[in-house]
Amino acid sequence: MVDLKAKPFYLDERAVQWVETTLNNMSLDEKLGQVFIQLAQPDKDYLDEKILGKHVGGILFRQNEAKVVQETLRYIQKSSKIPVLFCGNLEEGGIGLAKEGTYFSKQMETIATGNTDFAYQNGRVLAREASALGCHMSFGPVVDMTIDWRSAITSTNTYGADADQVLKYASANMQGQMDNGLVTAVKHFPGEGADDHDQHYNCEINEMSIAEWDNVFGKVFQGLIDQGTMSIMPGHIALPSYQKYYADDMSGQVMPATYSKALLTNLLREQLGFNGLIVSDNTCIAGASNYLPRYQAVPQMLMAGIDLILYSFDMDEDLDYLKAALQDGRLTMERLNEAVTRNLAVKASLGLHDKQKEGTLVPDEAALDVLGCVEHRDLARRCASDAVTLVKNVQNLLPLNTKEHQKILLTVISDPWEREHIETLVKKQLEEAGFTVTVSNPNDSIPKDNSVRTWQKKYDLFLYISHQESARKDKLSLRINWHQAGNLPRFSADIPTVHISFGNPFELYDLPNIKTYINAYCLTDIVVEETLKKVLGQSDFKGISPVDPFCGKDYLRY
Repeated sequence: MVDLKAKPFYLDERAVQWVETTLNNMSLDEKLGQVFIQLAQPDKDYLDEKILGKHVGGILFRQNEAKVVQETLRYIQKSSKIPVLFCGNLEEGGIGLAKEGTYFSKQMETIATGNTDFAYQNGRVLAREASALGCHMSFGPVVDMTIDWRSAITSTNTYGADADQVLKYASANMQGQMDNGLVTAVKHFPGEGADDHDQHYNCEINEMSIAEWDNVFGKVFQGLIDQGTMSIMPGHIALPSYQKYYADDMSGQVMPATYSKALLTNLLREQLGFNGLIVSDNTCIAGASNYLPRYQAVPQMLMAGIDLILYSFDMDEDLDYLKAALQDGRLTMERLNEAVTRNLAVKASLGLHDKQKEGTLVPDEAALDVLGCVEHRDLARRCASDAVTLVKNVQNLLPLNTKEHQKILLTVISDPWEREHIETLVKKQLEEAGFTVTVSNPNDSIPKDNSVRTWQKKYDLFLYISHQESARKDKLSLRINWHQAGNLPRFSADIPTVHISFGNPFELYDLPNIKTYINAYCLTDIVVEETLKKVLGQSDFKGISPVDPFCGKDYLRY
């Protein structure tokens, strides 16, 4: 049973009546559609058929122009019988939905400042910008932990590896969101980052014992449940210790939380006391889709405890699977009604039923002025400035100066589509400071004249900049890819060398002999500008590493 008057919904009698009346008046098709979130696109034919025609309960947008997002939502809300829940991936700021939005910070960038106010301000900024678009729910805050430094999916997408600090910063971020009108969906239960798998490819395995989990991830989820998060998002992550403890009904097979009654009902609902909405992560990625046939998977999600299913390969197909499961008893109407009730309860808690009557579900276009505003960008700049971390400066090479380091060879290691922009940005700032900068092509082969003396005559300093982004769907690891041997830091013992990472904070593992190393955690123009100011001595390094950048290897410190 769902307690609509209790935490986190706190509905009054009138709102409870709306939920119950709406549920009782819904057809089976409407109820089934209500338990799905689908991707919205600015195409009326698509919206009429795939969103409105299927009675979906929620939508998610990919980044687009703010006016396009708002206009698309306005069409959906005017045409839908029941208000549609608008969700977004907004961890880094309003940029997650709108091109004009503010890119505030990565989670690790935020905690490197040592100031929880930046976590709160991140939540406040993303909530203000999302609300201006008409968004209701943020898929966040992220409470994963960078426990296994080899993980390609957590990395800078976490507040580190210490449960107390993760809870502290996630709590501040969540409060910033809730204070400014957003529903939060804390993710990814039962906790990502304890191994080096990536749920986009395979189910991740959190092998913590019950006691370990209780003191780490359990502490964080319990704290945010107590604080009042209205939603939690499970990842495609197994937790064998608790799944065995609660005797999961899946024949002993280790499987994602997405399908696990032991984790979603026994652990999350009963043990942790969560009464809110459980919304799945993307059910079409391999960490979920390769565990059960789809006809079994979709009803199993609901029976395990999922209330809102994110994405379908084909929604008609999924609806057929749910109807078949209702007929043969694998899915019960009681469980379907419970899931729909929680979906409606979130909408009632936001007053969407009243706003629908008033015609105010979508803000006016003037509300978009808050996106990317000066105040938000200034906050992002302050966060970036305080976060940049000087990890290693064994040679006391910094700050750079034109007397000793006039001629710089710049090598950028990143995806081709962004490399030119980084090169242009860095070269411009260094040249404005009086340096002569030559840009190295990462595909260059070793030159014929390759003597140390030749390199020393041409350059006073090698500057390497890397952006190996976490959670890229085409990478199973974040190890540095040098492209060609000619770009390796082969002369770091002969020529002063600086390496700056704007992504993976553990790149020293592949750079044991680099004596000057900086972690900047995030690639935006603002972060690049603030990092170079510190390299040039125009501002001080203030960042505190929230993880061990030496990967437990003492030799990397020297």
